[in-house]
Amino acid sequence: MSRTISNLFASALQVFAAFGFVAAASAAETKTIRIGVIQPMSGNFAPYAQESEPAFEYIINKINAEGGIKSMGGAKIEMLLADDASQGARTATEARRLATEENVAMIVGGLLSPQMLAISPVLDELKLPTLSMWAAGSKSEYLYSLGFPYDRGYAATMANFLGWLAKEKSYPIKNVMLVYSNYEAGQLVNAALKQRLPKLGFNIAGEVPLDLKAADQTAAMLRIRSMKPDATAGLVTPRDGTLLHQARFSLNYNDAIFFGGTAGFSDTVLWKDLGDQIGKAVLTRNLFGMTGFSPAAKLESVRNIVQELKDKANLKIEVGQGAIQGAQTARILQRVLEAAGSTDRDAIKAAFAKVNIPPGDPDLYFLRPQGLSFAEDRLLKDSTGIVIQWMPDKTQEIVYPPEVATAAPRPKS
Repeated sequence: MSRTISNLFASALQVFAAFGFVAAASAAETKTIRIGVIQPMSGNFAPYAQESEPAFEYIINKINAEGGIKSMGGAKIEMLLADDASQGARTATEARRLATEENVAMIVGGLLSPQMLAISPVLDELKLPTLSMWAAGSKSEYLYSLGFPYDRGYAATMANFLGWLAKEKSYPIKNVMLVYSNYEAGQLVNAALKQRLPKLGFNIAGEVPLDLKAADQTAAMLRIRSMKPDATAGLVTPRDGTLLHQARFSLNYNDAIFFGGTAGFSDTVLWKDLGDQIGKAVLTRNLFGMTGFSPAAKLESVRNIVQELKDKANLKIEVGQGAIQGAQTARILQRVLEAAGSTDRDAIKAAFAKVNIPPGDPDLYFLRPQGLSFAEDRLLKDSTGIVIQWMPDKTQEIVYPPEVATAAPRPKS
């Protein structure tokens, strides 16, 4: 009998040892979480990546240094960076490669609308959860985004701000010229503005689509001047914004109120690209910019992340919206992986619904009164945009919405 018990005990030890070996192997396998990162490091959209990627990588490295993903035993995030060269077809190709050859658990990307449209069929086919820093729409059930929605985000903020200026601040605005970068997002925001502005009593004076490949926007500015609008509105990329402001300076045209979103009117990198002479002449006169971030925000978590990125992230440019977008993306990625507790793609997709970064949280870098969580359309529920005006010392003041404003809008000059 004692020998039988001894044999059973030995067998049990072998079983437990086997389970222990499997558990150890499983733990070893989850020590690294492979994440594909697709960015437009070159091409027309490169400024977005050049601003966002260093901040994104800084926060990811910080997460790893502070213990990794706790729900996966401290697993570290491994980033596999791919450059799509601002070409949608290449975005799709890189997504497929990362998913099938590199076996990534999910993808994060600086996906603007053209890339978003190209990558969506691949995501649906491979059931690959993806988080976009920028895309304003979602064409795949696996794509989640931090971008403003075209209508309830961009267009609603722009139209409501112009209506507020005219009604509450007595700005002489009646005729509005639609000026936008001519790509998917710019076109869709423009279409939404055409619906919203007339309902607020404005006339559409005309439309000026900006060619993304143009090296100069003087012709566009001449057309704007010829139509004599009271104001302009539209979604403008950083590059188009720089060229537009240069043309306005060259023509000394200040009759209209220039209003646009986002980076082409509000990003701190504008001063570097334009230089002080042009910056002071055009950015501080009859110009407002819509954005999701401003260093003027009276929010402790925003002030803290701006200072931290300045001091520790070794950024090559000023901390602007792109850097904050990258940092916030990293924190949401962290929340998603913690909630998933697994590298299983279905678990990761389901985890997006659990993300909630409430007001007052130190990881909330966007000025969103309701915090950050995802709606059914896989975009952020709170799509509040803010509007800034520039000061001659390169700082910003928030002028809208009134409840978060730090200053009143300057009178038209």
